[in-house]
Amino acid sequence: MVYAAEFETADEEFQKLTSDQAKLAWVEKYQSQVAQWPVLDQAYFYHRKGLALEVNDDIEGAKQQFKKSIQLFKSLDTTDPGLVKSLIDLAYMKYLQTNDTKVYCPDRQEAVEVARKINHPEALSAALIQLAFCFQNGFDELTRSLSVLEEAADVAKENNLAQGNLAMIYNATGNLYRANQIHQQAYDYYQKAHQLWVDQDDTQDIFNMLHNMTSEAIALGHWELSENHIKAMYKMAEQYPDFSDFQFFAEFNAGQLAYTQQDFKGAIRAYQAALALKNTTPEQYFVNIAQGRLAVAYFRLVQYDQAFQAADQYLTETDVNNAKDFIKEIHVIDLFSQYKYAEALQAFWDILDNTEDNNRHFVKNAVALQAIRFGENLDALQNQASQQQLAIKQLELEQQQKQTQINQLTAVVVGLIALVAVITAWFLYRSKKHHQIRARRDYLTHIANRRHIIKVGRRLLAQCQRKQQDFSVIIIDIDDFKPINDEYGHAVGDVVIKQVVNTMQSGLSDNQFLGRIGGEEFLLLLPGVNKGRAFAVAEQIRQQVAGKAIVADGIRLAITVSLGVAVNQPPVTHFEELLKRADDAMYQAKKAGKNQVQPVSSTAL
Repeated sequence: MVYAAEFETADEEFQKLTSDQAKLAWVEKYQSQVAQWPVLDQAYFYHRKGLALEVNDDIEGAKQQFKKSIQLFKSLDTTDPGLVKSLIDLAYMKYLQTNDTKVYCPDRQEAVEVARKINHPEALSAALIQLAFCFQNGFDELTRSLSVLEEAADVAKENNLAQGNLAMIYNATGNLYRANQIHQQAYDYYQKAHQLWVDQDDTQDIFNMLHNMTSEAIALGHWELSENHIKAMYKMAEQYPDFSDFQFFAEFNAGQLAYTQQDFKGAIRAYQAALALKNTTPEQYFVNIAQGRLAVAYFRLVQYDQAFQAADQYLTETDVNNAKDFIKEIHVIDLFSQYKYAEALQAFWDILDNTEDNNRHFVKNAVALQAIRFGENLDALQNQASQQQLAIKQLELEQQQKQTQINQLTAVVVGLIALVAVITAWFLYRSKKHHQIRARRDYLTHIANRRHIIKVGRRLLAQCQRKQQDFSVIIIDIDDFKPINDEYGHAVGDVVIKQVVNTMQSGLSDNQFLGRIGGEEFLLLLPGVNKGRAFAVAEQIRQQVAGKAIVADGIRLAITVSLGVAVNQPPVTHFEELLKRADDAMYQAKKAGKNQVQPVSSTAL
């Protein structure tokens, strides 16, 4: 096609552009030709236009272009991977505008579903990374986020995607741990991402990971490690002068380390050096941190005039409504400068209360993290608790000789510590099996999740092949499920999914395994079952689902399913090949009219 070639040339030109204004000029250059291009090329053009508007800070305009791109992609007879990218970018625009997961996460969920449907590993990995950040409310959702990222990593590894994909996953995982104050795990994942980007010689991302690793090493109190990372940042700033903000971040992190070590003179020197370079970076967030901590460092050294001046500059240059870091400390300094000592003291107590809340949050996450590790450190924790109790008892004896009142207070503390140790050990012990199960279960239906059912499938296939036994799989997909969600809402859709699962499970034996592998898609593993028996099991499931009306929120729904059956004949090398056979058969059932069972066709083998 003539116009396809024209767009391909235009897009190559776009990919080479580095200037934000040049990208807008590119849009103007080709805008008049777009209507003459094929629909697919139009869809990609409006996606590129959205990107151009985004980098020029027109977020609403970019959002509208991504919407137009999505409409065009959806009008095509076949689904193109570009739809996934447009959905991801639309979600990001909504995130920038609202920071509300209810607003932007449905687009990320749809991106994952589309990527699964077209079986596009790279698109699926990218969509899963974005979806992981939709679960941000508490530690339970952290485990869901990590599960999503684990799947993204599995997809990247199994399909030999570029190491950059895996590095992005590691970086995202580190961000999640850092947000929940789990600093050792955050550091470990940043380190993994750093190594992958070193292997790819990606200068910018190598430096970014040094910055993140330094932050976590400081939080962990690993001073020597922090110093080594900062030295590496200074060296990169010298080696790559074209990266204008490398020097700023090297100075900034030097200030962070000195400040945390309470070397306030060193912190002041480093922060001043960083602020002298503030025009070299677009990262105003870090500029504000440097300005805020500079004020606090002066205050801690009783250099009040300089502290008042730095605090005033912070309040002038920072949007205090959105500032989370140091605003309370700066408020104390500001009140002090106005001789409002009583109010300053009250603000200081508020800071202490907030610190206690943060500590409780940290302890809660740390305990829950241990539970997620399936209690592997339970014995070590109990031994450590016992040693601590012995040491404290020794201190009690010494205190008894000095002062009865102090002794009584110590006894109370000992009792509390012992109680915490016992409760913690009990919690870990009782949580072991609970978290083992949760790590394998689908959160809605409580059957196996995608990751676990596929692992079980691989194991059962290998086992049946060793024993020369039959092995069959069935993929089940609820018919016309999207219209149910669209018309009645996701709450009704969730009820439908759960009741269909209950119906399917009611007819299964103990050695038959059911798992959820997609929104409305399920996988049934049948070890030792041949093609004929597998077809009979599938037909029984079809009849049971079709014969049982589902009532949800007062709405009576007739639900059917389409099923694809595949058997390990001829034998496959990998479980995923058998899964592909069943998936193809299921789509044949859909094409043939739905509400039926289809075995894999001989032409598909």
